[in-house]
Amino acid sequence: MQWLGDESTSVELAELLGVTYKTAWLIGHKLRDALTLEADEKKLSGDVAVTGGVYGWRCYSSLIPEPTDQPIVIGGEMNGESVLFVKLVQMDPRLAGKSRLLTRYVYDVFSEVHVETEFKKVKSFAYRGMRSLKPLSAVLMHAMNWFDHTLQGLGPKHLQAYLHHQSFVHNFSHSRTRMQSHILRLSSSVRSITYRELTQKKRIFANYRQVA
Repeated sequence: MQWLGDESTSVELAELLGVTYKTAWLIGHKLRDALTLEADEKKLSGDVAVTGGVYGWRCYSSLIPEPTDQPIVIGGEMNGESVLFVKLVQMDPRLAGKSRLLTRYVYDVFSEVHVETEFKKVKSFAYRGMRSLKPLSAVLMHAMNWFDHTLQGLGPKHLQAYLHHQSFVHNFSHSRTRMQSHILRLSSSVRSITYRELTQKKRIFANYRQVA
């Protein structure tokens, strides 16, 4: 649990515990699965800001999407310029259409699914206009850089699990003790998932629908 909060890799955990990489990977993903089950039920409320980007962007000279591109939207509960709580979500690539620039429609779909209706006061910020809300954009950029430079890249299959990991680390970064006790409570209250289930599990996009 300490390792999860420190954003360490499965390679580092394997060396620390003296186990195989496969065992270390499984430990990490069992914990991330518990975070996923909780995050799926949590909706943002209050003053919410939303922005996003495309993970997998390699050809900066082109706006044409690649098959490996994954749209990511981040929503945050805000107090002025301070980010109180974030949620990072892997969106259905079909929502992005034929451009790597996310449209307001993508943010509307995110808000419809992940923001409480009775508290819906949402401000959307374009990815290329990240300076409009630097604190929220910084969380997204940190996650993308961690995926690329620490994990050496991620495919779409397990991307959402790591997005929940990054959201959790940010939301509990002010209290390491609270972070560990929270993971312990989650891990003891959810059904344990097997290696077979983790490796066969396919991402289902519940956010691909028409928004009025």
